[in-house]
Amino acid sequence: MSYDVLAGVKVVEVAMYAFAPSAAAVLADWGADVVKVVPPMVADPMMGTPIGGFPPRDDGVAFMWEITNRGKQCVGIDLAADGGREVLLELVRGADVFLTNLLPSARAKFRLDPDDLREVNPQLVYARATGHGDRGPERDQGGFDHTDFWARTGIAHAASMVSGEFVPQAGPALGDLTAGAFLAGAIAAALFRRERTGASAVVDVSLLSSGMWAFSPGVVASQMYVVDTIPRLRHADQPNPLVAGYTTRDGRMLYFSGLQTERHFAEFCERIGAAHLARDPRFATGTARLEHSRECIEALDTVFAARDLAEWLDRLKGLGTPWSVVQTAREAAVDPQVTANEFVTTVTDVAAAYPLVRSPAQFDGEFPAVTRAPGHGEHTDEVLFALGHDWDEILRLKERGAVP
Repeated sequence: MSYDVLAGVKVVEVAMYAFAPSAAAVLADWGADVVKVVPPMVADPMMGTPIGGFPPRDDGVAFMWEITNRGKQCVGIDLAADGGREVLLELVRGADVFLTNLLPSARAKFRLDPDDLREVNPQLVYARATGHGDRGPERDQGGFDHTDFWARTGIAHAASMVSGEFVPQAGPALGDLTAGAFLAGAIAAALFRRERTGASAVVDVSLLSSGMWAFSPGVVASQMYVVDTIPRLRHADQPNPLVAGYTTRDGRMLYFSGLQTERHFAEFCERIGAAHLARDPRFATGTARLEHSRECIEALDTVFAARDLAEWLDRLKGLGTPWSVVQTAREAAVDPQVTANEFVTTVTDVAAAYPLVRSPAQFDGEFPAVTRAPGHGEHTDEVLFALGHDWDEILRLKERGAVP
């Protein structure tokens, strides 16, 4: 059985950085044929810019480029050169989806707005990835996930409330990949409507809208209760001692999410070797623990600090209270549950084998295949031949600088 649920769907992507390309990467994971259009002489920042302070690898694998562009073909087209836009329109004519993060000024310059492209393909699903949304005073400005998704939406403010200083976004493209998954889903929904009704769509997703959705509990509560955000408290001040992190003797952290405290507290105390805490009148009920939460947290701090992580892992197996080790990314990559579900796969290239995280969706219990990202402009000649150009025509385009 094939799990390429979008097999036969053709996508043309004109985008750089991570947000829009990650949406197209998800569509490629799902089986769509994605052609990424790049400027011939300009390296994508995800390919050529050092990220995370890491030096280039000897095998040439750029991890952010691979994450956001796996499974695609890549074509170099200079839209400003004689014949460049015409080649792009040839691609659009046979496409189902056009996806871009170009700013409004660039879309206008190259005549790539929805009405322009629907002159050659009236059924085209047109998808825009923006920083701030397609309306409003900042419509024409670009944005990044660190600012629009993280800082502007209230997420960074909430994350920083207990740290004593501003907390940066946890890593590159956190908001981009989140928003990209939203955009991929919206494109699939638009394709479904077109299949059912024949009506196409212009799809808009922004980093700002994605962050607002992700942090909607804080946003909505702030308006309903006239507060800055849902309060974020330091460890000792947590109202529920079973929704907190505790440090082990060897300096690791265990995090518990015991929302159903009445159901699990006695078992919890028994499993950690502190059954006396469940009998303590200060902690015996949820109401009592709320009133004496600081004392309860102090008692649990002492209990967890008495053993190393390895001992706690053995004691906590099967505990009814949800819990997790606070893992590093390196540990998460080889987590037994991650491994059992194949959330991380290995992609083999000519030069190297390297890991990639799969996009989240499975179909009938299977993930679609994940393949490597293309080189910059790698498929230019191949795609031009598929469009019907002969070698003489391709050479003329190369001489004019329209393609590499």
